[in-house]
Amino acid sequence: MTTRQGPSARTQRSRGSVKRPPGSQSLERGLDILEMIEGEGGTMGVRAIARCLELSPTIVQRLINSLTARGYIEKDRERGNYRLGHRSLALGASGEHDFDYIVTARAELERLAREHHLNGFVSVLRDGRAIYLLAVQADGPIAIRVAPGSEMPLHSTAAGKILLAALPDAEVRKLLGSRRMAAITPHTITDPAALLVSLVKVRNNGYATVIEENIPGVLSVGAPIRERTGSVVAALSVAFPKYLDSGLTLATVTPLVTGAAQRISSALGGKQLASLRKR
Repeated sequence: MTTRQGPSARTQRSRGSVKRPPGSQSLERGLDILEMIEGEGGTMGVRAIARCLELSPTIVQRLINSLTARGYIEKDRERGNYRLGHRSLALGASGEHDFDYIVTARAELERLAREHHLNGFVSVLRDGRAIYLLAVQADGPIAIRVAPGSEMPLHSTAAGKILLAALPDAEVRKLLGSRRMAAITPHTITDPAALLVSLVKVRNNGYATVIEENIPGVLSVGAPIRERTGSVVAALSVAFPKYLDSGLTLATVTPLVTGAAQRISSALGGKQLASLRKR
């Protein structure tokens, strides 16, 4: 991974050379921050942004606080810098622009919907929440409509379990807490300790399955999307009705999902691992 020391000369020049029509100064500065973070490899610090915009760190921090509160940027806990948040990612995913694996992921979801009538999703973990980045609706009797940027349950969905299984047990316990979780259906696992035990199987298998835990009569399969280091960056999942006579079963759908997730991972240079290993 390349460590960047500050904004590039190209970025610095572009900020001073672009002449914009009159508008909201705060809005323009906020958009400048988003563009710089995207253009500088994904993360930037407050002082680097302030230097690039020729503003005081106090003003930049105030703008960052507003963008963070709305989910457009978020703080990288390891570096202390800021990166694009789930709302920015969702906006990018909903358009035609390539955001790393988004183009490949959308094509895979569309193929699963077209050829196998599977509702498909790509989700990420942000600040302890599972966020939908992509959603493709299949033609069929069950419509599962979600908007990119919306939140999904971690404990009752296949994608949520994939994202949890990629974390160390201690972090999973912290996210889940000690109280019983919401019983979304009669089949939902509500005991955090029981869910933690179930994640062992998810890690060993390298995929997750859910049987009517989130929506009555609906099954789901999830698989990890990995970057080049092997780390899980997102989860691909599909959902389909349990009682429809279409030949869709957990056994037939699972290889479709894991295969699609592996192809998306390849777009990121990701490794194909047989299991979800705790880091």
